[in-house]
Amino acid sequence: MSLYRKYRPKLFADVYGQEHVISTLENASNGDKLAHAYLFAGSRGTGKTSVARILSKILMTKDIEDEKIKKQIEKGVDEGSIVDLLEIDAASNRGIDDIREIIEKIQFSPVVGSAKVYIIDEVHMLTKEAFNALLKTLEEPPAYAYFILATTELNKIPVTVQSRCQCFPFRHIREEDIIRRLQYIADQEHITIDREALRTIAHASEGGMRDAISLLDQMRSLENITTKDVAERTGATGQAYVEDVIDALHQKDRNVLLKSIAKVEDAGVPLDVFTRQLLRLVRDAIHINIQEKKSTDGLLSLQSSLLDAIRDIRISPVPGLVLESALLALCEESGESTPII
Repeated sequence: MSLYRKYRPKLFADVYGQEHVISTLENASNGDKLAHAYLFAGSRGTGKTSVARILSKILMTKDIEDEKIKKQIEKGVDEGSIVDLLEIDAASNRGIDDIREIIEKIQFSPVVGSAKVYIIDEVHMLTKEAFNALLKTLEEPPAYAYFILATTELNKIPVTVQSRCQCFPFRHIREEDIIRRLQYIADQEHITIDREALRTIAHASEGGMRDAISLLDQMRSLENITTKDVAERTGATGQAYVEDVIDALHQKDRNVLLKSIAKVEDAGVPLDVFTRQLLRLVRDAIHINIQEKKSTDGLLSLQSSLLDAIRDIRISPVPGLVLESALLALCEESGESTPII
């Protein structure tokens, strides 16, 4: 069994970095004020589905006093084998017929638990017609039915759907929280890993606990995991090449710029990750210039180009070409260059 599945949170107390969500749900549960529709929004690996399953266990056992039956239901939810919990991946079940099937089944009362729970992952992938079919049921579901929708792209969810749900934003998990969880797992699994290697994993995962644990799982067979081992398997983040690119932009040296991007590709660094590194640097520089009442024109132009590039990199058959084009275009612009670092 993979480490992520083995150490997936089974209680609210096991969830890291989403205290604002957990405290609200716990209070609602204790006060018997749970809603019939929730919308969890946030980047991948931040705990949306895990929290949805924990909430499902609470909903499905809330009126059951027999402890043996409660434990059976909770085990069924953890294993995904209980009939009253339906998990749907909207990426592959996105049409109106799929939603109509849910609506038909929802008319039948729960078989085992106190409630029927529908978890729809990547709900933003539903078609317009499917969303419309879901609206009425979200607004007036049967008393025993609950919906938990999860998405990585809240902006694609119709406002009409959002208004019928209690919406919770899932934040990027702090690096220190990721490190603590990884250290706990390493101790339990007798994995020897340097503290700095844990930090490198946490940084590379960009706030996603699932990605961090998966990376640790990938390297668990090593006798002693070092920072170098992590860097070799992640391609690091390209931080070592950021300064070269910035200097080339400052000097408007197209030759050095192309060579720097080639080095990034040769090192196996994902170009979207590298572009985010550049964006962080530019953002920090913009903040500093604003505080010091300096011009931000050049920086804003660079930021805009990088934002366009990171969107196009994800869908381009030649990601390197996208970044090259964006940065070369800035070198061609007239006017004085803007120092960034």
